[in-house]
Amino acid sequence: MSVTEVKREIPTVARAVELFIQARQNQYTNGFVSVLYGPRSGRVVGRRAAGVTLARSELGGLRFNRVKGHEFVAWLHQRHAGLAPSSFKNGRAALSGLLQFAIENRWADETVLAGWPQAKPSPERRDWLRPEQVTALNALVTERHFTPQQRFIWSAGLNTGARTDELIRFQPRALNSLDGSLTIIGKGSKLRHVPVSPAFQDEWRAYERAHALRPSAWMFPSMAVRFVDGKHNERIVRDASKHCSAKAALTVTAKVRDLAQQAVEREQLDDSLLPPFALTLQVLRRTFACTHLIAHALLGPGNGMDLRTIQRAMGHSSLETTAIYLNDVEDYINHNRRPQSVTDSACELAALVNTTAQAQSQTPPGPTSEKPLETPCAPACS
Repeated sequence: MSVTEVKREIPTVARAVELFIQARQNQYTNGFVSVLYGPRSGRVVGRRAAGVTLARSELGGLRFNRVKGHEFVAWLHQRHAGLAPSSFKNGRAALSGLLQFAIENRWADETVLAGWPQAKPSPERRDWLRPEQVTALNALVTERHFTPQQRFIWSAGLNTGARTDELIRFQPRALNSLDGSLTIIGKGSKLRHVPVSPAFQDEWRAYERAHALRPSAWMFPSMAVRFVDGKHNERIVRDASKHCSAKAALTVTAKVRDLAQQAVEREQLDDSLLPPFALTLQVLRRTFACTHLIAHALLGPGNGMDLRTIQRAMGHSSLETTAIYLNDVEDYINHNRRPQSVTDSACELAALVNTTAQAQSQTPPGPTSEKPLETPCAPACS
């Protein structure tokens, strides 16, 4: 697609960023805003803060068609120098979306994508909760320490595998009672349907009834703290038209780990059950995938999910991405798989072979048919 000849219709890079964010405001653009535009204050904070955003860089004041592809790439590398591969990956996705948006609006042509950098593969993930850790931590999520909303955020994180931005936007109508699935709006507004357990469906409906939620309401609305009698506080809905923030969800998982740490110090919890990493909704997402694969392998068909189903439930476009989440699950499965007697297995297999041979012998023999092999150990299995 060629660039428009009406130059006044081509915005500056900074203005293009604003238009892009406005056009994608109903999608998950929190990461896009931080990479391309930044906070309104202009301050960049953090222990390993990234470089200047695109809108505030020296490219921001130039008309979009005047900036070459290699200049965008140079900014991308400069801003993310020294940061984790995942941060570069997020920045790359944000800039890619902006450039595609510019091409669609004829502010740039396809050559702006020339020399587009490849993202480094994400490192293997090992921060997921083992089943025994889930059981121990789940016992800490009680009414004494958590509000109903916080308890349900924890449960939803474990039972749906949703990303943080997806979970905080849950609405009652997302649950399909007919097939027991949850409709989640993922990256790029792509829909996926995640099968959830009957127990979680009951928990969802009970939460919905307890809070008298309409189908289009937010499951987790924005909350505020109100002090009562100057001593106690309670959480109330601050704005039902807005969902809670990602920070509010992160507070829940961080509090669970803090309680686990305190329980270990009081010798009420074995220290092997304390996660050696920060507890986040991303950890619960990986736990969802790993637990379903473990259940499928150790508890047999009808339990958990197979690899393909997990891929679809996680919203991954390829099995390679799913494999990153499940890289060390096989070790856990093999460690907990029950050894089988070789002689018992041999007899079961021999009986299966005999049954198959008998079924074949009842079929009229053809001109090239052969006699089924005898299985001498089969009688010994009776």
